[in-house]
Amino acid sequence: MSYHDPVDHEIKQFLKPKSQDVVLPDSVTLAMENAFSSLFEQKSRKKSRLNKWRWTAAAITICFALTAVMIYTVPTFAEMIRSLFSKDNPDIGLLRAKELGLVHNPHIKVNDKGYTLVIEEAVADPTRVTLALQLFDNKGEHDRDKLSLGESNTITIKDAEGKTVGSMYDMGYTNDFYYMVEFFSEPLQTDKITIEGNINTLGNRNVPAIEGNWNFSFDLDMKEANSKTQVEELSGTYTTPHGLTVNLKRITRMVQGVRFELETELDDAAMARSPGDLWENQTLSFHFENLKNEEIHSVNPRKSGYMDSLMTFDYSVIEEGKMRWSYTFKYLPENEPYRFVLDGYSIAEVDGSKFSFRPAELSEPKSFKVLKDRVEVIGTSLEKSQSGGETNELAVLFYGEMDNEVRNDAWKAYDSAGKQYNVSKRGSSGLENSLPDHWREGFISMGDRKMNSPFEYRIEGLDHIPEELSLMREVVDKRYKDLNWSVIMNE
Repeated sequence: MSYHDPVDHEIKQFLKPKSQDVVLPDSVTLAMENAFSSLFEQKSRKKSRLNKWRWTAAAITICFALTAVMIYTVPTFAEMIRSLFSKDNPDIGLLRAKELGLVHNPHIKVNDKGYTLVIEEAVADPTRVTLALQLFDNKGEHDRDKLSLGESNTITIKDAEGKTVGSMYDMGYTNDFYYMVEFFSEPLQTDKITIEGNINTLGNRNVPAIEGNWNFSFDLDMKEANSKTQVEELSGTYTTPHGLTVNLKRITRMVQGVRFELETELDDAAMARSPGDLWENQTLSFHFENLKNEEIHSVNPRKSGYMDSLMTFDYSVIEEGKMRWSYTFKYLPENEPYRFVLDGYSIAEVDGSKFSFRPAELSEPKSFKVLKDRVEVIGTSLEKSQSGGETNELAVLFYGEMDNEVRNDAWKAYDSAGKQYNVSKRGSSGLENSLPDHWREGFISMGDRKMNSPFEYRIEGLDHIPEELSLMREVVDKRYKDLNWSVIMNE
């Protein structure tokens, strides 16, 4: 028969408000309940000599509970993985690695000059390597701003043969630890990797640097992660109205990501519009959606508020006019059908479009049509050269509405005497008139009218305002969106 005396009641009343101050995990609560059971349910004949001991035990129990809470509430990489599960865009790759038991615990702890570097969790597969690095000061507090990677601090990844295959960087994302990551554009081919940290300096711009030795090294076995890789060969070919043929090649499913590969080839007419190596400057635009037309992921769309889970992409020249593309996403549906939709592409082509104006006569903004693009010149000014020194250069101030892309275009300028100048760009740009349910509409806005901040074409070497100025776009980053092709995957 159990007996509960007034001391038991007093201790429980004492503990009650303490326990309400914190939220304990079930495992901690259960441990406390077990401790109470063993402490409080005693024979009545023992109560007098145990009163003091029970109060001591109560204090110990509180310490145990608070210590457990501290352990459970210190954000760790494992906690990060769990929290990603509840987000709108969960990192399915990390969750999948956790479910498969592929979260490694290297137990790295390096102390010097009052700072302790700790790494307890790391995840690696052919897609990427991720690890959580923490840096504690001598008070046991995590310092998120003390470590910067660069020349004096590096974290490199080596394969089984000792060859460097990557260098990690801090993604930011959380203040709880340094979110170190490296993505592989080509699936990593090795059974083991070694992560080597050369950390010799702590500090930032605002505090003096601390020199020390926080170097570390540990191995990760890749065999289990490699065994989960699956390859699906794809079929599907389409030729656009302007001479680009697209061939779907394969999907490679790995623990932390899915790699999508395709090839493109230009016909002779398309190659003629992009002579030399201009044709290599291409961009593809596409998206994936389910069979209810709900977006899964998008790549290079004009769509507003699009879904983006692209981790890395790569492209390479196979032969003249032919390129191979690869895109690695956090996930693609595995057990249900979905659709690939080609939305458009851009390619650098010879242009020659030109407009001219007289700066002294520019009393109000003047608009010029350049193919499907519009440039509204609002003025000119002489500014300090971007190349440094004391020289000036002419700045042409304008706002632009560009249907074509602007990444790979190239301009030249000509003064009244016909002298040619190089043109560089300065300013901000963004999408306007894009729609939440359309991937192809909208234009690139150059300059910010709301902030009264025009875009600038800087005329390099032109240190005066000429009587007349001509701007010629020698290369246009031509955008094509009159495509009509989609393929259902996983049928």
